[in-house]
Amino acid sequence: MKLSDIYKDRITKVFIVTNQDDENELNWTIEATDFELIPEEENYYFVKAFEVSENNKTDCYIGIMTPERIAEIVIKQNSDGQTDVESIYDQEKSIIPAIASDCYGDYELFYAKENPQIGIEILRNGLSQATNKNVVAEDLGYIFRDEGRIEEAIDAFKISEENGPSSEYTFWELAGLYEQLGQTDKQREYKQKYKESGGIDQ
Repeated sequence: MKLSDIYKDRITKVFIVTNQDDENELNWTIEATDFELIPEEENYYFVKAFEVSENNKTDCYIGIMTPERIAEIVIKQNSDGQTDVESIYDQEKSIIPAIASDCYGDYELFYAKENPQIGIEILRNGLSQATNKNVVAEDLGYIFRDEGRIEEAIDAFKISEENGPSSEYTFWELAGLYEQLGQTDKQREYKQKYKESGGIDQ
């Protein structure tokens, strides 16, 4: 099917792009998949998404290139029922995927500052299904950290630790979070883990 017809399928969460030779993205060919999370495999996907406002969320789609997890295109349906292509950089409101990701990337993809809880719930729901639980847990941890929800951030980063963190910076984050709680023993423990994992003193 063509990307212009994406709204005809209300069930599929992830579509894979099979042909993107046309300059008009709406003419690109896509196929439905049964993925429940954004996959790791290198490809271009269109993923069910939400446009988030303080008290509401609206269905849309977001184009995501993996494995970098880069998002630049948003697909919306206008008031006439037509499918529109927009740049993510032109959006006044946050656009976030409606499903979590097995592919590592910038946590801000899921961070809708208008209503952070929406992204948090998406990630929590995805955590149980994820192959790479460390990736989803780290996305959660960084959002909780930025929201000042320290204990929840620690819990999330510890899930990453249990499942093999993506980098030494998980330990660095845990050290900083324990410092905020005044738990100096834990702070020192995680600073040491950071160094042992190849981290450089900052």
